[in-house]
Amino acid sequence: MATFELILLLAVAVLLSSILDQIVPKVSLPLIQIGLGVIIAFLAVSPIEINIEPELFLVLFIAPLLFSDAKDSNKKNLWDNKVTILSFAIGLVLIITLCVGFMVNWLIPSIPLAAAFALGAALGPTDAVAVQSLRNEAQLGKREGAILQGEALLNDASGVVSFQFAIAAAVTGAFSLADATASFAVSFVGGIAFGIFLAVLFLFISSKVRDLGLDSTTFHVLFEVSMPFVTFLVSEIIGVSGILAVVACGILWSMYNTRKISPYRSSLNIALSSVWKVIGFTLNGIVFVLLGMQLPMATQSTWNDVYINNFALIGYVLLITVLIVVLRWIWALAMSLITKNPDTNRRDKINKKTIVNALVTTVGGPKGAITLSIIFSMPFLLSDGSVFPQRSLIIFLASGVILCTLLLANFALPVLAPKDVEEDEEEREHNLLMRIEI
Repeated sequence: MATFELILLLAVAVLLSSILDQIVPKVSLPLIQIGLGVIIAFLAVSPIEINIEPELFLVLFIAPLLFSDAKDSNKKNLWDNKVTILSFAIGLVLIITLCVGFMVNWLIPSIPLAAAFALGAALGPTDAVAVQSLRNEAQLGKREGAILQGEALLNDASGVVSFQFAIAAAVTGAFSLADATASFAVSFVGGIAFGIFLAVLFLFISSKVRDLGLDSTTFHVLFEVSMPFVTFLVSEIIGVSGILAVVACGILWSMYNTRKISPYRSSLNIALSSVWKVIGFTLNGIVFVLLGMQLPMATQSTWNDVYINNFALIGYVLLITVLIVVLRWIWALAMSLITKNPDTNRRDKINKKTIVNALVTTVGGPKGAITLSIIFSMPFLLSDGSVFPQRSLIIFLASGVILCTLLLANFALPVLAPKDVEEDEEEREHNLLMRIEI
């Protein structure tokens, strides 16, 4: 009964957020939903404990949302910016892991270096759900939009692998760079390869069903909706990145599955578009409401600890946030100078526009539910049976940085990249294609 009540409460909160989003347009939808989650947590008669395994959270929420984003992404923009996207998804995550780890260990010596690296790894990935929601609040350029979207699709895997090895080093006291590199390569490359394989298999099954004359809209809608769950679960079983497999599968599936044009195909596309829109909004909402409900519990024990100064806690959170923002801005500016801009086929020069675009890429990549789900998977005990050092404090720091980056994105992004009233080129193209299909 308690589970059913929680599901009902989440559904009501998501519905209410869709109304508040129209009443308070200056506040982004993720922040509204987090606020509703916090209110629910404080108004509850007894503390609401939500114990969702990180793997279950990824397969229930993140897998379908990433599949939908990958399916609807602009493949040409992603390919044109592939070098920059990979640098953000892998290089920047590793840089943030190392820099945050060293700084946190220096600021708070009671947090061992390996545990500090685990915090840095959890703060490396941007949140795909938050990025997608914030894209609706600002007018992003083609390059900035492609970088943010591509980074969010790929960087979860590098963050998760880095976190796992940092935790292993913290728990056992042993670390092997060779093993970590090999494991990352297998997880990253294997995930993409297996996702492509499953996409080909799904395309073959779909075509065979059509050849048999079983063109049921219900079957094809359910078949597509089930794909991210199957892809993620099977990938994790064989030991490769389920996240990257889902992304690769979604991209290839959408590239080859929509080539045929017919009245039936058009009606199916309209049905799929409606179903994914509802699923996406619902899952997005649940993720952020859950995040809001978890934050009070994640921060309360540390905030009430008489041995830690609360002003020092706020200072630690702000310093980590500033470090991550500065690292992202330097990385974004450097990549714009190193790699060629696909629109001009030249490297950008340092000027006001380049600096602003780098700032857009910086603040447009907030942390979110992915970071919290990763950090909550920290073990309670070390291998010798002792308590994991400063676990509550690490969770508090991660939660604070999540809030800071979301607030920064909400208020700074519309100022840096104000949304035009007129439709941009991509929206016009999308609407034209929809009219042709209808």
